[in-house]
Amino acid sequence: MASHDSVREPAAVSRQVGLDQAFDGGSLVALRSAVAAHGDRLGLAGERLGDLLLVAHELASNSVRHGGGKGRLRLWAANGAVYCEVEDRGGGFSTDATAVGYAAPPPGASNGRGLWLVRQLSDTVDIRTGVAGTAIVARIAL
Repeated sequence: MASHDSVREPAAVSRQVGLDQAFDGGSLVALRSAVAAHGDRLGLAGERLGDLLLVAHELASNSVRHGGGKGRLRLWAANGAVYCEVEDRGGGFSTDATAVGYAAPPPGASNGRGLWLVRQLSDTVDIRTGVAGTAIVARIAL
């Protein structure tokens, strides 16, 4: 499993922090609006901004549904990309998280589309999971 810290930019690298916001099921609409405003300010536009919105929404809604009902979303820009990190304190994945979301779910499946979509729309995805929760960082190039 890849290290969560390997995706974050080192402290010495200049990065523009865009958003750091807690969320729960009742605040997903407000979170989506905040991601749209901050993603635009960080340099994403058009289709790539739309990709960020869908990535952030899928990760946050997964945290609400599977990760304890709440979480924290962070956005930042560094080295020609916008990073979207979502953390929660749920029980983690029951399978190898590095293998999750690569195959499209079969038609009629009740779940499994969220991480597959995130992987389709992001340039890279890093997942760290365990009994203390899950952190997922998606990278979207500018």
